[in-house]
Amino acid sequence: MKRFISRRSFIYRATGLALTLWVGRSLAQAPKLPAGMKLDITFEIVAPGGFRYRPPYVAVWIENAQGLPLRTLALWFEQSSKGARYLRELRRWAGENSSLPETVSGPTRMPGRYTLSWDGKDDKGNLVAQGDYYVCIEMAREHGPYELFREKLTLGSTPLNRSYPGEGELKGVTLSYGKQG
Repeated sequence: MKRFISRRSFIYRATGLALTLWVGRSLAQAPKLPAGMKLDITFEIVAPGGFRYRPPYVAVWIENAQGLPLRTLALWFEQSSKGARYLRELRRWAGENSSLPETVSGPTRMPGRYTLSWDGKDDKGNLVAQGDYYVCIEMAREHGPYELFREKLTLGSTPLNRSYPGEGELKGVTLSYGKQG
């Protein structure tokens, strides 16, 4: 499947490359996230009542301070004989990622509560520096709504715990950062 880079994606990537080259040494010397810390992302998918329900496509990932994807934690979608035809409805995730990460992709999930963990590493397995990151949860359902949860966190050596109620079919997002237990 041939993919084209969107204008937004090109600008983000070019800006990220320029910042990396410009700040290079200071970023390389920035302190890494402490070993043994993890970020737990808990959320609930709620089904609306009254009609036949199709589970949503969901992508969960971490972005750096510039908005560039660092690590995809989960990608839930339905692969049919026609391919992953609704995957492009995950607009932000699909615009930044050109290939399917087989290790985290899987089938859609029914309504329920789910928890994913991030160990502070990027897609290449490198521990990232302390600083600002975005937690992104994107959800799209065939004949249903589109939702994007994107929250900025500053991660370092201090634990944190935040909760967000949610308004649509994505409810009860909780972000907990601390020592692995």
